[in-house]
Amino acid sequence: MSREGCRKDALRRGLPYNEGMDDLYITHYYFAGTDPWKNIMNLPEEEAFRMAGELAAAHPDTTSFGRFADFKNYYPRRKAADEYVREKFIAIGGRPELDHPFSFVLLECEYLRKWFSDGESFRISLAEIPDEVISFTVGDSCAQIERGMTPEVFTKQMLLQRIYEHDGSPEKYLEAVLNPFAYVEVQLWTVLK
Repeated sequence: MSREGCRKDALRRGLPYNEGMDDLYITHYYFAGTDPWKNIMNLPEEEAFRMAGELAAAHPDTTSFGRFADFKNYYPRRKAADEYVREKFIAIGGRPELDHPFSFVLLECEYLRKWFSDGESFRISLAEIPDEVISFTVGDSCAQIERGMTPEVFTKQMLLQRIYEHDGSPEKYLEAVLNPFAYVEVQLWTVLK
């Protein structure tokens, strides 16, 4: 939905609208020197394991690659989490183009910036992303599933509705939902270049 569309939708519904909603974006953090549009989970399994071993060996002191040092345990957990989120997203109208999404966060997250060793990041305006290829969970979906939790998967329109319900303020929404989580996880189910 375009910025003007968001504003008109809020007014049509009689919901509060904050100009800050026009500036909603998602951020993808990644390690410098890697391609942010490559997801190890979208590789054939054998190639994924080979790549994980190479990345873990090349970056032994880097937090973000630590999960690859134990890939035989990480891989099935990540695969199961992605399948769960994908199925839930399809059930609420999503049309993912990938089996495994690219992970982003709503706005920014200092915790993840450090987790990627102050590496690289880029932003995409939420208004530029088609509704049917983006989903959200409050908190890390994989970590929640590992802990026996069932993260709620929601659409862009559901996110905007929740922000509207917090006076149209993204900051108020995040303040209300993040404890104990560090971020709203965003799953992008397509490649945008």
